[in-house]
Amino acid sequence: MTQVQTESERLSRLEGAYEHLATKADVERVRTDVERVRSELKGMKWIIGVGIAAAGAIGPIVTRILS
Repeated sequence: MTQVQTESERLSRLEGAYEHLATKADVERVRTDVERVRSELKGMKWIIGVGIAAAGAIGPIVTRILS
């Protein structure tokens, strides 16, 4: 059996649901965090790439010295 709600009860229930919604500030904060992480990952990509290239160049020299 469905209970009929008054307009004020319905409005109160809808306003109670607002707590679970994200605000524009929440979305902007997440967007800023994502951009910061992307920037950090791009920097790490360059460091890893240079490290691999350096290891590839230095590896044969070290092998020749230790042989």
